[in-house]
Amino acid sequence: MYNTGFNLLFKLRRWIVLGLVFFPVFGWAASSCTGAANTWTLTLPSQVAAARDLPNGSLLTNWVSSSATTNYWSCTLNVANDGVIFQFGTSGIVSGAATSYTTTYNGVAISVFPTNVAGVGLALAAHHYGSFSAGCLAGWDSWATLGSTYTGCQQLVGGKQTGNAGGQMAVALVKIGDITPGTLSGTVATYYNYPVNGGTSGGTQTFAISPVNVTTLTCTTPDVSVPMGTFKTTDFPNVGSLSPNPAGFNIQLLNCPGGTAVSGTQAGQIHGIQYRIDPTSGTVATNVAALGGNPSASGVGIELFNNSGAVFPLSTSTTLSGYNSATGGNYTIPLTARYYRTGTVTAGPANATMTLTISYQ
Repeated sequence: MYNTGFNLLFKLRRWIVLGLVFFPVFGWAASSCTGAANTWTLTLPSQVAAARDLPNGSLLTNWVSSSATTNYWSCTLNVANDGVIFQFGTSGIVSGAATSYTTTYNGVAISVFPTNVAGVGLALAAHHYGSFSAGCLAGWDSWATLGSTYTGCQQLVGGKQTGNAGGQMAVALVKIGDITPGTLSGTVATYYNYPVNGGTSGGTQTFAISPVNVTTLTCTTPDVSVPMGTFKTTDFPNVGSLSPNPAGFNIQLLNCPGGTAVSGTQAGQIHGIQYRIDPTSGTVATNVAALGGNPSASGVGIELFNNSGAVFPLSTSTTLSGYNSATGGNYTIPLTARYYRTGTVTAGPANATMTLTISYQ
């Protein structure tokens, strides 16, 4: 009785062993990809200059792309529905999620990512090339649409196939905010593969940009003090009377940079300059600045005039005439100031401050 039980148990174990060695007869072999690792440098301009007030979303550089390489890897896929997944790895320059800005490359909307230089965004476009029977990313696509892990695609096949796989990257710099001058350099993306069901993987493709120094274009605007002089209350017989001796002064815009526009972008030069003057204490009449300080005279304000004798509009942008965006240089805006009677005049200090704002396009 014990022998019979032993023989049955022995036969059961031998059947299990035979079953385990039965499966490899069908040839379940891992897929594999071969190919050398490479670093590809996309050469952007070494210097990028942008007007401080250039609109956000403006291109700072033209698009630059790597070569259209179709054979980074040579792959063999051995199992039905096996594949190779292509992914774009995280960037050493990109510092966060996609911004709300987009730009266009080959007719496709491309997302813009913030970089480690404030105000400068990086637009990333990707193109996948593959010779398998199924594929993805048939054309250019935005980095952002590749998913949170930047997954490119999985190539599904119906059985054993061999073929090449490759890709291409394109980049451009975009203004996304107030620019703090700085330098961009280094890795922007990695591109790699791995067989889904195990096996060997080809070398990683690394994409980097050449160093780019980003600067802002502005003029120097020195402060101005305007001695108005001393006047008697009788110098202002009526409301609307002006002080008898205009005080002349100049607003200077010095060392304005010139340059050559980068074709296809708004970068490379200041295209136009506007200026405005805002009274710190507001106005007491149209285009008449209120006095400040305590104690202070009353019943008067300060009015400005341009070199033609016309009233200068306060809190209104005025275009700098004669500005040459190619040469830059120094510019002078001649103005005069006069007291303007607004009511009953009382003696005292009659001071005012105003703020000059320069806008660059």
